[in-house]
Amino acid sequence: MRSVGRPLYKDVDMVIPIWFSQQTPSEQVKQLLYQTMERWDDYVRSDGVVLVLDGCHWWEPAIKQVREQLSGQGWTILINEENQGKGAAVLKGLKTLLERSSARWFVIRDCDNDHRLIDLPRLVERGTAMEKATGNDRILVLGRRSDLSFPMSFARAQWEFLLDDLIMAGTEWFFAKKDDYPDWSFCSFHDRSPVDFLSGYKLLTRRAAETVVADTSLYEDRYQDLKVLRYCWETAVSLAVLLAGGLVGEVQRLTYRRQPITSYGDRVNPDLYGQQILYTLRRIDAVGLPAKKLLDNACRRSLLWTQDPFRQELISVRETVLKDRGAPTNIVTLDPWFF
Repeated sequence: MRSVGRPLYKDVDMVIPIWFSQQTPSEQVKQLLYQTMERWDDYVRSDGVVLVLDGCHWWEPAIKQVREQLSGQGWTILINEENQGKGAAVLKGLKTLLERSSARWFVIRDCDNDHRLIDLPRLVERGTAMEKATGNDRILVLGRRSDLSFPMSFARAQWEFLLDDLIMAGTEWFFAKKDDYPDWSFCSFHDRSPVDFLSGYKLLTRRAAETVVADTSLYEDRYQDLKVLRYCWETAVSLAVLLAGGLVGEVQRLTYRRQPITSYGDRVNPDLYGQQILYTLRRIDAVGLPAKKLLDNACRRSLLWTQDPFRQELISVRETVLKDRGAPTNIVTLDPWFF
């Protein structure tokens, strides 16, 4: 039964990109969607919910069944006929809501119930506090995962750690050139890990959402070789907000110990992370030696550097990225017995 005074937020809209392969069991799809949206009306308005099917129109009947079960008649269902990547689906949803809604906040959640609605109030609370404390209305709040290895495997976790590390250092370098520095005071550094930029659970102010739409659209066109909306989305969102002078904050959130469904499994395609690394260095305009030092510092802090085949995969990605940035690719050999 819904509590009196719900929904809790009348100024928070929600975008959920959806992709499931045709081979996914129908009951699993409906169960995950149901769990993702269960008790939605305790938190947001019906007309503030947009679900975007990204090239999987065959699941529209299943979504409509879940919508009926959860009394979500006001939800909007949009369809990309061809799979264009998570970023394209989220952009479609954000553009729709920005055009028709006056909402103050926009939350992006995945469709597999990994981004629990019970964590939403903490994201909104953090974002509201950030805006009040600083007067900055371009804000991104991330739902930080307490651990990356359990849900994603060792290799994927280490690639994400490396990329998060690079985004932080690269952003600091970008602003240092302007005699400025990013404000990390709203992030969670309990274990000295970098900011969880690649978390898909994101809350944006309206101004931040507008920035993300404009910025990622621009760089999708400019960097067509990287397929930004398909392969660099999480990185692109964080950089769009940060480089425009916005603030990033974090709150801890629940996450699966193991993801119930994933197109990756325990496998890793290093080149996909290489594209995000390259996107980061291009966006901060790092070329030559600065690009090499930024990337090498992140590589040296990564456990991927310590063992094969991960080390060789990382070296291959590193060489491709540094050649693009006009940087030397030599590796300084260290004494292997001491550190």
